[in-house]
Amino acid sequence: MRATTRAVAVLTFAVVLSQFFRSYLAVIAPEVMQELSLTPAMFGWLSSTFFLSFAGAQIPVGIAFDRFGVGRPVTALLGLGVVSAGLIAVTHSYTLALVAQAGLGLACAPLFMALVYYASHHLPEQRFVQTITLTSAIGTAGAFMAAAPLGWATYLFGWRSALAMAALLTLVTLLGVWRFVRDARPAGQVPESAGETVRGCLALLRVPALWTLIPACLVLAAGITFRNAWGGPYLADVYAMDAVQRGEAMTVASLCGLLSAFAVPLLVRRWNAKRIASIWLAVSVLAAAALTAVPDGGVVPSVALIALLFTIGNIHPLLMAQGKSVLDPAVRGRGFGLLNSFVFLGYGIAAAGFGRIAEAAGNAGLPPAGIFAWIFAAAALALLLGLVPYLFSPHGGQRGGQPGAC
Repeated sequence: MRATTRAVAVLTFAVVLSQFFRSYLAVIAPEVMQELSLTPAMFGWLSSTFFLSFAGAQIPVGIAFDRFGVGRPVTALLGLGVVSAGLIAVTHSYTLALVAQAGLGLACAPLFMALVYYASHHLPEQRFVQTITLTSAIGTAGAFMAAAPLGWATYLFGWRSALAMAALLTLVTLLGVWRFVRDARPAGQVPESAGETVRGCLALLRVPALWTLIPACLVLAAGITFRNAWGGPYLADVYAMDAVQRGEAMTVASLCGLLSAFAVPLLVRRWNAKRIASIWLAVSVLAAAALTAVPDGGVVPSVALIALLFTIGNIHPLLMAQGKSVLDPAVRGRGFGLLNSFVFLGYGIAAAGFGRIAEAAGNAGLPPAGIFAWIFAAAALALLLGLVPYLFSPHGGQRGGQPGAC
């Protein structure tokens, strides 16, 4: 059990790092756009490249977990992350920045899923949901690091120096995983041919219960992207905030996400995952609708509503817990990968799609507030479309982690 605790601790720190790389562009977006001469659409692609590569890696990573365990795949991909973070810190080329963002996406792709997969095989059922929700909450510290601390570091040393430090932390994480995460393929699992692996993945798409979870996974990004990418441009364009002010505003959003994330392990002791996630999705729809109606209603209410949208990411481990309840242990890695691929495919679609909306609205002559009203409207619609099928999802991840409890 001590070895399991150490492994979970190291993987939790890896999730912190992943959250940082998902979020850092939101604070330094104007500086990056100016230095690399990016249009809004180009910035949208820069942000979405991370999430598209992240999404594309989920099922292959899940297959690797089913075959080799967690340690070796995570160590290898973190090596790519060290190189990619270093490249971001030094490049002046938009093309190389896209390549580096794709590399960071691949490096971060296994980190949260590694934690969920490892916990699902090494912890008893009653501890699984509480553990992944708690460690997910701790992981949101990475988003906090990508807020005011990154804003101040950018102000004092420049964003490139800050990214160089992130590359060093990635190396430290790699060494920790190599040293402490020593697992192997789950006992009793029979090796598969490539054809059997492909057929097994396709079979997952025929599980009806997963299709009640997939839309909710896909639309999480419609809220979170305002913390990870579009919150910074919104505050800069509508409220003329500088890097430090944006960092402080994003810190507020991150603190809300952090505090609400720590509430999730307490909530699952009283209510099932489906009830918690359904209410959270509904409230997020209302927050996006409010920003659509009044996109320039003042800094305080705008930051508060962005913070509320950001917290939608806290239901991610609840969706994964529901997925665990319908996945056979032999295919759990690729099943988690399937759900996660839709989560981060949503990030890519949202980041790039919002960029296209911003550019089209700008070309139509709309002021900044009008541009972001259309973006918030798209977010509200997406969240609503995720909520409706989710209402028919299974009651997995129940109160106290006990299957079948209501």
